[in-house]
Amino acid sequence: MLTGSDQGRINAFAEALTEFSLGMPQVAPRRLLIAFGSLVLILMVGGAVSFVRYARRHAPQPGLVAVAPFDIFAVGLDRWRVGLATALTERLNAPPLAAVPQTVVAATWRSAPRPEISAVELARQTGAGLAVYARVDSLPGKPDSVRVSLLAIDATTTKVLFGVLLRWPAADPEGLAARLAEHVRHNHPVSTFPP
Repeated sequence: MLTGSDQGRINAFAEALTEFSLGMPQVAPRRLLIAFGSLVLILMVGGAVSFVRYARRHAPQPGLVAVAPFDIFAVGLDRWRVGLATALTERLNAPPLAAVPQTVVAATWRSAPRPEISAVELARQTGAGLAVYARVDSLPGKPDSVRVSLLAIDATTTKVLFGVLLRWPAADPEGLAARLAEHVRHNHPVSTFPP
């Protein structure tokens, strides 16, 4: 509870503060509001311009392809995991397409329960416009053949652009990489590879 002397001190302080503020030059509230509004507007425009420049610089490149490591679910073919991705990358790395080097893929790749989503994330992190994910499965009762499925996904929209499903001899990984590269080049919208 305030006593009378405390109340007197508060009143004296308020009067001194009022006298001090009256001695200061007064800025019209309207001018202050206009100046503050102009500052906010300038900051907003500067931020928008900066964002547009950043977005343009970091937009996915439509002709750049990121090939994720292959998922191998065939017994005895684990060596294909990186080898197929490397061979496919080498075959795609020719105009009008370019491919993200597998050294960059190895440093960037983060596996997830849904590898096609990881492939899209890989493409986004590397600036690629196309993510390629493939898997190799054993065929029951056919030890000399494998089933290969490949998805090509637009990294911007996450829409599957095309898919490939084929049966391939297990002893021919190099031929498989060449065939998959042909499919990607033929179906990629940026590519001008003849059919």
